[in-house]
Amino acid sequence: MENKIFTKPAVAETLGKHFIEARLHYDKGPRIAENKKLQEELAESSANPFYVIIDTLKGKDVKAPKVLRRKGGLMTTEKFLEFLRGHPGDGVPQEFER
Repeated sequence: MENKIFTKPAVAETLGKHFIEARLHYDKGPRIAENKKLQEELAESSANPFYVIIDTLKGKDVKAPKVLRRKGGLMTTEKFLEFLRGHPGDGVPQEFER
């Protein structure tokens, strides 16, 4: 996903314009246990890859962030963009402007 989907122009533009990106890696690095615990709390899963969208306006409390959407697994460019934008059934507006 990182090399094949995130680099697609539509995805890169959407991520850059509307999101603050953070990546947790728990397979290597100095904070493996902390990152794994945080992923399990936010994603409610230890699957890899896994994506979580947090509302930063409602999620200022780091201990209780407002999770808007979660999804695990590999996706096509179109499916990943759909996940980023939301869809009518998930209760999140499709447009990014507030």
